[in-house]
Amino acid sequence: MKLNLTDEQTMLAQSVARLVADNSDRTGPNGGAEAHHDPDGWRQIAELGWLSAGVSESAGGFGGSREMAVVIEGAASTPLAGRLTPVFMALNMLEESGGAPDLLAEIMAGQKLACGLLPEMASNLEVRRTGSDIRLSGRFPAVAMGDAAEVVVLALDDITVLIDADADGIGKHGFRAMDGTTQVDLALSEMAVRPEMILASGDPARTVQDRARLCHAATMTAECTGLCKSLFDATLTYVKQREQFGQPIGRFQALQHRLADMFIALEEIRSLALATARAAEEGNAQSRPLSQAVTGSIDRALHIAKEAIQLHGGVGMTDDLPLGAGLRRIKMLQVMLGGGETHRQTLLSASG
Repeated sequence: MKLNLTDEQTMLAQSVARLVADNSDRTGPNGGAEAHHDPDGWRQIAELGWLSAGVSESAGGFGGSREMAVVIEGAASTPLAGRLTPVFMALNMLEESGGAPDLLAEIMAGQKLACGLLPEMASNLEVRRTGSDIRLSGRFPAVAMGDAAEVVVLALDDITVLIDADADGIGKHGFRAMDGTTQVDLALSEMAVRPEMILASGDPARTVQDRARLCHAATMTAECTGLCKSLFDATLTYVKQREQFGQPIGRFQALQHRLADMFIALEEIRSLALATARAAEEGNAQSRPLSQAVTGSIDRALHIAKEAIQLHGGVGMTDDLPLGAGLRRIKMLQVMLGGGETHRQTLLSASG
């Protein structure tokens, strides 16, 4: 994988940047209208090809993991990034399983909404088998696209399941999360898995699960990159403008050292995100390097966000600036199931 973007990837990045800039006055620093699902906005990003970016040409898309990361990174300063992640996961699962090609096309076209989930995103997940009868129970907290998704693709260890979001045995409870977005707790209660709902089983299902994990890791590290670039750029602009003792505070050596540390952390996140996108492109699902990349990105992102707030002084704590929203979103990436802390526990278990 090349370090520099191709011409096509550059055009995609510019398309994302233009749309984000055009809608910045509408969404505001903390998300605003985009904190919940916006059907018109979703159709617009589908027409621009954002959703097709995470799907290969052979399956009707035009990209792959790097293109998907470009979209997520560019949209990271808006709540769209968090809502795109479960959709990209669903698209990856459907493509890898080879099932429901019509559904895959509908999702890329923005005509249908899907959400991809992994077992580590659930609490008390239970798969009960009695002969050919399969029942699912468990709770998936804080699902980003749960309020609007029409179908859910669940990649279990030995089966990949396509679930109607309104099926019997599914309960939903919506709430406003700490990052300001609308999220949903999905509760499965003895939900029956019929044969036609199974997209893959056995080894193919495990491959689907591996690809979904790679996709999730790639989106998290890409989102950290985009968030931290915005935070760093805002901080750099501020220290050039804010004056103290008759000069911009950016001239103070102590602050320059802190800015240098932030820049180094940002470049490290970029490298980790690129490595994760490369792993996703190559299908290299080794759990330890993947977990190291996710935890390393989120830890550095938290450092950058905290430094950005401190270097802005008291104004950094207000809702007039996007700094607090950025910190809360990074914190969400850390604490959500399947996020940074889940990967940290994976590393601790492997070393123990």
